[in-house]
Amino acid sequence: MTTRRRFLHTAAGSAAAVTLPALAQAGWPRQPITLVDPFPAGNNTDYFSRLVADRLGPLLGTRVIVENRAGAAGLIGATYVANAKPDGYTLGLATVSTLCAGPAVHSPATLKYDPLKDFSFITKLVTLPSVLVANPKLPAKDFGALLALTRQQPRRVTCGVPGLGSAGHVLTEYLMKLANMPMLIVPYKGGGAMLTDLIAGQIDVLSNNIPELLQHVRSGAVRALAVRDVRRAPALPDIPTYKELGLGEVSNPLWFGLVAPAGVPEPILARLRAATHKAMVDPVFVDKTIAVAGSISPTSGTEFRADAAALLAQMQQVVKSAGIKPE
Repeated sequence: MTTRRRFLHTAAGSAAAVTLPALAQAGWPRQPITLVDPFPAGNNTDYFSRLVADRLGPLLGTRVIVENRAGAAGLIGATYVANAKPDGYTLGLATVSTLCAGPAVHSPATLKYDPLKDFSFITKLVTLPSVLVANPKLPAKDFGALLALTRQQPRRVTCGVPGLGSAGHVLTEYLMKLANMPMLIVPYKGGGAMLTDLIAGQIDVLSNNIPELLQHVRSGAVRALAVRDVRRAPALPDIPTYKELGLGEVSNPLWFGLVAPAGVPEPILARLRAATHKAMVDPVFVDKTIAVAGSISPTSGTEFRADAAALLAQMQQVVKSAGIKPE
């Protein structure tokens, strides 16, 4: 994990940059800014959208208000942002689901936005590992045992995913294909109901971000089997990564980022980016990110767009090869 010292090392540059673009777009902002979170309140995205909004407002001299517009694995909120007026007063929390997985599954006509053309890319915010967990009553004590069980009893092991076409769904299909791991996919509308059913024994396994699952792993309500990250999570030091298990293609953590509608003037984008980078090295932001096993990942807009484009192309191939269809 990137260290707190490294985060704070970049603060000076970001702090200097935050004032530079202001002269080029005099008078902005004149009103509160809305940050649209495309998932429900209390979700992992909500944790970070409110964390960045609370620090971004004072840096910009206005309020940044988080508005949750959930539904369709994030696509409803993303569509709203794509269609908003490009004046810098509407931002969106972008995820792998909204920029890559959803667009890979749904046709352009159904999606109603182009993930690479209809947004102004500001910066990535954080990367966040996820963990594959099982109900403790499942006779699989580790990932190898789960793999053997799925091959012995194809499609008997049930795996919850947070919506068809979500990042969790597409990546689970990819894992199943790479590992020859035939499970039965059970779609849910959100992570809360999915976790409740796992603990109750209604489904066997699921994968979700570590913050939502960590307390349940520690209490013994669920059993951790594998971590989606390039290195072991400090919060779960005994649990191997997919890379260690020979599945490096699905070992990269997911990410959250900040976007705006396409067409926002560049001086406003530059000021937003600089202010966001400064917010991200605030000690409270750093500590709260580390507390949930995340890593701060500031980028340029160009870098963020390129990363999203590469992952979108990969997911389009996964969707095609796995035969994933929208609901």
